[in-house]
Amino acid sequence: MSKTVKSREHYGANSLDLTIPSEVVREHDVSPGDIFEIEVDSDDGELVLSYTRVYES
Repeated sequence: MSKTVKSREHYGANSLDLTIPSEVVREHDVSPGDIFEIEVDSDDGELVLSYTRVYES
């Protein structure tokens, strides 16, 4: 499953938001308040962000 998302400004902060596509939300029961751990890998000029859900609300 290949999806694209656009980073967006998080108003009033230096962080950015990434949207979880609605199909992924439905298929995996992602809910507001779920907590994800992020792993960052940046080898060879490529940035890979991996998210693991550690808490379901």
